[in-house]
Amino acid sequence: MAKKKRNPPKRILKRPHPQRPNPESMPELPDRRAMESVMRQLLGEVTGPREDTPLSRAQEILDEAFQTRSPQKRSELARKALEVSPDCADAYVLLAEQAPGHKAAVELYEQAVAAGERALGPEMFQNEAGHFWALLETRPYMRAREGLAHTLWMMGRRDEAIAHLQDMLRLNPNDNQGLRYTLASWLLNEDRNDELTRLLGAYNEESANWAYTSALLAYRGHGDTPETRRQLKAARRANPHVPDYLVGEAQIPLDRPGYYSPGDENEAVLYVAGALSGWKSTPGAIAWLRETAGKSKKPPTPEPKAQGPLPSIKNHLRHLPQRFDVWQVDSRMMPNWVNVGGENKRLWVTLVTSRSDDLVLAHPITEEPPSSDQLWDELARAMQHPAAGEPHRPTELQVRSGPLWDELRPHLDALDITIEPTDVLDQWDFVFDDLSKHLTGDAPPGLLDMPGVTSEQAAGFYQAAAGFYRRAPWRKLGYETAIRVECEKFESGPWFAVVMGQSGMTFGIALYDDLKVLQQLWANAMSDEENARDTVALAMTFGNEMELPVADLDAIAEHGFEVAGPDAYPWIYRKERGMSMRPPLAWELELAEGCLRAIPAFAARHAADDPSKHTMTVPVASGELKLTLSWAGD
Repeated sequence: MAKKKRNPPKRILKRPHPQRPNPESMPELPDRRAMESVMRQLLGEVTGPREDTPLSRAQEILDEAFQTRSPQKRSELARKALEVSPDCADAYVLLAEQAPGHKAAVELYEQAVAAGERALGPEMFQNEAGHFWALLETRPYMRAREGLAHTLWMMGRRDEAIAHLQDMLRLNPNDNQGLRYTLASWLLNEDRNDELTRLLGAYNEESANWAYTSALLAYRGHGDTPETRRQLKAARRANPHVPDYLVGEAQIPLDRPGYYSPGDENEAVLYVAGALSGWKSTPGAIAWLRETAGKSKKPPTPEPKAQGPLPSIKNHLRHLPQRFDVWQVDSRMMPNWVNVGGENKRLWVTLVTSRSDDLVLAHPITEEPPSSDQLWDELARAMQHPAAGEPHRPTELQVRSGPLWDELRPHLDALDITIEPTDVLDQWDFVFDDLSKHLTGDAPPGLLDMPGVTSEQAAGFYQAAAGFYRRAPWRKLGYETAIRVECEKFESGPWFAVVMGQSGMTFGIALYDDLKVLQQLWANAMSDEENARDTVALAMTFGNEMELPVADLDAIAEHGFEVAGPDAYPWIYRKERGMSMRPPLAWELELAEGCLRAIPAFAARHAADDPSKHTMTVPVASGELKLTLSWAGD
């Protein structure tokens, strides 16, 4: 029996970047860097005490900092260490970890890398390349460079970030820091397939990370083939939990696990958190994964085979009494998704109603549209075993004209039942609406249900959304960056546009009304409840067809609106205070279309450190729209 589900899956506005850990709420685990002081002591017992230098004294101060949980105390000790030795890379790293923004963090990490280079000297880089991490004195430098790479990536400076990790693996191919997994996800995200192939070959391992990345790389090169399916099957053997997270059946937790075992869910979470963007940005990959994963599951129980108008059945029906009775018969897809066995589906309802007696005689629900034989079977069942009333033949069937009824007409004529095509099935529509609301609740409105929104305007929006998806501006923009949008045509504004998709969780764009609220979101200064209550934005996200309001899905099919791919159906909504959401008004849809066309071009041409304003005129369904764009700052 179909389970009741009132609304389609909702993609509510979430933080547009991965949640940064709050030092006060992190689990009480010791800082791994503190262990190095113990290792230095043990080493000193073997080789003798280390030389007393400003750097060694500064490092001792840092050892104390690593053991405290207080951010303020850590900062104080880091500054104290730098007063003793400006070559203490770890001190800069501690300060960078607590920097107020990415720009300040990059400057501190760069100082940390420079300090590490001074402390090690050029000969160390020449003589010890290949096993860098084995030397304790190199680790502050390696930590600093890793922190710099991650922050550059967050700022959208992707090529620089990748270059750092590649060179660090040259210095330490044993990869004690696990950088190869991060590098693989970054290369995947940037479509640098040749470099990714070399990386996978350099570390020939059987981990789930490598198995799924290899399968995706094979799909990128060859599509859906027996070989790529074989690789995907091998990846599922390595970790069966990954597909659920990739296709969205399981939600990735905000707090990443601190450990994992091969094949467990923690490993799946850690892999997908890094690789999701690469999977989603590969055209057709998620749909391929969903399809192949679905085929590996137990197939549904097939529907009983329809009998159709067999002579024996028609002969039996002729012997039923006939009385004046007008029936209405039709089949229609439900206007909302229904959860069946954990999967959202659109079910078909076939109703046989008596308009004369105001009765429902049959109401089968199927996953596929009925054939002419199935329609006949339901009519025969309604005559012989009606859900209400006595068995009998009607005198007339009111139906919507179509080829199925053309097939059945001669068989019904033989039973003296007249088919009357009509555009209005008043009783049938009433029963269908009532049944649909009972099973699925009220279907949310679509774009074309909003006052003033025309099919031409909707077509312009869908075209702009498809172009935005193909240009994928999230692949070049950093986290926590906003674009100020001004438009003289509309009285409200300015708006602050955030492109979503850097982490792969949700692709799209959100136009926030209030920059201060957005900055609080970035700083993790708001709880989820406060986020839901205070956030106001016009948002558009991409997903598969099951994440779209059914009204919009039907409009796409009816009007042929453009969609970029099976996982690129755009859903646009206005998020009000609280959890209230609605489709956009006509002017909001026009603003969204203009932003979808303007922002990728603006982001490609204007560096994030350029404070000037840039006016652009872009085509929209109504003509042209003039927008003024500028970066909103760090």
